[in-house]
Amino acid sequence: MGAPESFIKALQHEPIACGTSSCAGQVECVEVSHPHDRVKTFQVHCLLCGWEDHLRGFEEIGKSWEEAELEAIIDEHLLHLQPICPHDSAPIVFTSLPNPRRRARYRIACYYCGCQAEIDWPPPQTKW
Repeated sequence: MGAPESFIKALQHEPIACGTSSCAGQVECVEVSHPHDRVKTFQVHCLLCGWEDHLRGFEEIGKSWEEAELEAIIDEHLLHLQPICPHDSAPIVFTSLPNPRRRARYRIACYYCGCQAEIDWPPPQTKW
């Protein structure tokens, strides 16, 4: 099952169409997730007709990326492409983490299915 287009648009701060078929009103989107949630939740509201909806990821407990999938995600990131989750086609977010040893460390997360991984940067398989 892939991530819905409206969820991906909300995650990337893109405009979302109103859910009422005859309305062309502007839709306001507010993230209502808690900071440590593995999946994001958005509240959407049409300013013209009052239509409302919740957009929420679908967390799959215990699901993780295989090593080959993680390497493909890293390769796409190194090529300055938008990596997508192999489970649901949602965009993957790289977040810089504090690291006292002065090495770069990142959390890679899919906010639709909840998969996360933490890696040192550059990854050992890259040849710099």
